Amino acid sequence: MGHGWIYPTDSSINVAIGQGRAVVPRGLSLEAQDARGRWVMVAPDLGFPAGKNKTVLIDLSRVERAGVPNARRLRLRTNLEVYWDSLAIGDDVPAAELRTARLAASRATLQYRGYSVSAAASRTSPELPAYNRIANTTPRWRDLVGYYTRFGDVRALLDGVDDRYVIMNAGDELRLSFDAPPAPATGWTRDFVLIGDGWVKDGDYNTTWSKTVGPLPAHGHPDYEAAGLTTRLTDDPVFQRHVDDWRTFHTRFVSPDAYLAGLR
Repeated sequence: MGHGWIYPTDSSINVAIGQGRAVVPRGLSLEAQDARGRWVMVAPDLGFPAGKNKTVLIDLSRVERAGVPNARRLRLRTNLEVYWDSLAIGDDVPAAELRTARLAASRATLQYRGYSVSAAASRTSPELPAYNRIANTTPRWRDLVGYYTRFGDVRALLDGVDDRYVIMNAGDELRLSFDAPPAPATGWTRDFVLIGDGWVKDGDYNTTWSKTVGPLPAHGHPDYEAAGLTTRLTDDPVFQRHVDDWRTFHTRFVSPDAYLAGLR
């Protein structure tokens, strides 16, 4: 198990990498040293800690399956800028029982909050927000043009993975509340995992359709450059499947006019 973070790229950097002759970025690979001192590739691509302060789980049982029993030395390799804060090994708990209970949010409210103060302890530390300190409430970036979800109760949009979603703008805050389940039985320990399914889009000029909310993302079209996508809302397949959501929820039209006026 590794806990750390990756120094991120952006769309412009990715385009430059794709057009250049530099070394192709590679995710984490796992290697094990055999009894003769040779390094054996166990897993060529484990991904990477995608974001700030992420935990990556690595299944070490594959080391033995790769033909390296009783390996005493392992190594992770990548050419990405990854910072590890901790690395640890955990053993299976014999006869352990796991019980899973899935809780839906009892309340979900979208509101405007602004931007938290953020800072990094050093060059090798991620920039982290201090939630209780507001830096500003005015637009910080050029807003993407389009319809966003209006403020208020949005729980109906979060009940399932169904391409009905909350469309948030920069500075928005989504607050979720859950009804507390009964306390665990004696001898049991309870933990929580927050599961989310969604997309993020930025305004980098090398991001596809970087000036508009649309085309709307959908699970059936994982390739955002698929033929037929359009920025015309009424022609968008997601809009056509959920027209009522744009009558009830996605009624907040946002443009970058105020931001651009501030720049001028």
